[in-house]
Amino acid sequence: MATTVDAYSAVFDQWVIRHRPNTAILVVRRGGKTLAIKGHGVDPSEPTMIASLSKPITGACIATLIRDGKLSFMTRMRDALAQFFKKFGPPLDRRLELVTVEQLLVHRSGFAGNSDGDPIFAVMDKRAGSGMGQLGAADSILAEYLLKTRHIRIQGNKYSYSNTGYGILTAVIEERTGRSYEDYCREAVFEKLGIAQPKLHPDWRVLSGAGGWFIPGADYLAFLDIFDPAHPFLGDAVKKWIDQAQGRWTLGNRGRWYSLGINTWAGAGRWSVSHGGVVNSQGRDIEGRPTEASIVSHAFRAADSTAVFIALPWTPTSSQAVNDLRREIGQTHKLVKGPP
Repeated sequence: MATTVDAYSAVFDQWVIRHRPNTAILVVRRGGKTLAIKGHGVDPSEPTMIASLSKPITGACIATLIRDGKLSFMTRMRDALAQFFKKFGPPLDRRLELVTVEQLLVHRSGFAGNSDGDPIFAVMDKRAGSGMGQLGAADSILAEYLLKTRHIRIQGNKYSYSNTGYGILTAVIEERTGRSYEDYCREAVFEKLGIAQPKLHPDWRVLSGAGGWFIPGADYLAFLDIFDPAHPFLGDAVKKWIDQAQGRWTLGNRGRWYSLGINTWAGAGRWSVSHGGVVNSQGRDIEGRPTEASIVSHAFRAADSTAVFIALPWTPTSSQAVNDLRREIGQTHKLVKGPP
């Protein structure tokens, strides 16, 4: 096998032959440069849906508010969403008012999560199916069900991966900034990083901060560079919190934890981060035409700055195909040495 960056292309091409996805994207980055960008059946430089890879973006938006003194990790929802409750009324389960920003970020808010049948999906599917998938206002989406929903566990206790939690964080961003989530994140995060193209998918803004971003894979990997501890974007207080989150809930597994919307590993005093995403939904656009959100995505950034982005349409076997490509690209990293 080649030992240059051409090896990534060779591995991708062989993987496509074996798995036969309708479309697929692979991007590899290291040291601030894109080493490989490959597409099958699609232009890999164009934006793609990323599903739950959106959560680190929401986490980064929250981080800017904390960094700039406009919010804290310990801010409770009774304060962070005061106008929301004034507009829509108090929640049925008053414990919602005591949930903190931190608990939402790390999926320990007490709400039902993916493993418990998170009910926010029913609301999102209803909106998408009725031609309102392009409407992304977080407060109206949450008001439709959140105020009528009870917690199923004690907040701050058990981890349960929750799209609801990131929907709430989306509403927090909008209330604290007085702007749409999309506009604020684009200006406060992407423009500051010199990334110009990202936006919420025009037909699926309803997925919003939990899974709605539409972004080129190369730009997403450039965004992940903020998780280099030497990068100044997050600020010292947020970086300190990421390190502290390592042992706060996962005492038996300190080498891996969920932090700022992303899975995080410690190693040699630095972080490696990763996230995956899956969405398979159908709806209608504002004119009644069928729309589809179908993607399995994965992104990883190692402590040495080597990063990988993978995306392909959802099928029952797509997750296994992604895992196979992840493993093969991991082996390829060992062969590709030095600059491109």
